[in-house]
Amino acid sequence: MNRKGFRIAALSSLAFALAWAVVARAIGAPFILPGPAAVLRDATALFSDPRFYGQLAATGSRGLLAFALSVALSLALGGLSGISDGAAAALKPWLSVVKSTPVVSIILIALLWFGSSAVPVFAAILMTLPVMTEALSKGMRQSDPKLLEMARIYRFRKRDALFRIRLGTALPYFLAGAGTALGLTWKVVVAGEILALPRHGLGSSIQTARIQLETVRVFSLTAMAVVLSMASEYLFSRLSRHFSATQSDPFPESQARP
Repeated sequence: MNRKGFRIAALSSLAFALAWAVVARAIGAPFILPGPAAVLRDATALFSDPRFYGQLAATGSRGLLAFALSVALSLALGGLSGISDGAAAALKPWLSVVKSTPVVSIILIALLWFGSSAVPVFAAILMTLPVMTEALSKGMRQSDPKLLEMARIYRFRKRDALFRIRLGTALPYFLAGAGTALGLTWKVVVAGEILALPRHGLGSSIQTARIQLETVRVFSLTAMAVVLSMASEYLFSRLSRHFSATQSDPFPESQARP
């Protein structure tokens, strides 16, 4: 983001905070809508509570586990559907069903099958799987036919053609889908914790604060979940740019076998 973009973003954030403060003051009921200053004070106080770090670590570990498993499954399913029309046709209705199913329904069904700690992970995997699977499949099908024909003429091994051409072409698509999926992962994990109430987790703390009518704490914990999501997405975007910039040539001379 350049300086102009940063200034615009800062002014936009300031305008939002001022509007929030004005509305909160007009309502005059912190139980309904606390002001931004009160939420900031409470969020700052969280860092002096040792229990908060345990809640944050629990949510973070669930989110990263769900994302890692979803990436692994997406690579397998997306890669298969990217090279096989039959596999793509077989997967399409199932992925469409998952995408159309409400998150809350998936979480409630998962509560019947798993323990409370596994529910957020399962729900996050299921909701993000179609995003990355379809992104990878679409990217692989965008491979240049001329490059594939050249690989056939030079008798590239199928494995090399798959990894260097098809997956090389699909990488930007997959990384874009993975970035979207990562943001969705945190939302689903926190929502799953709110409904499943595992022993530790930001979602569990949010639900507890709501039950105890601690509206300020609900807002501050939600803000912490947002910060966690934004930080992870920022780091992922940096990694994505690094991988995209270091893509290898799909036809290194050492691989050609005329």
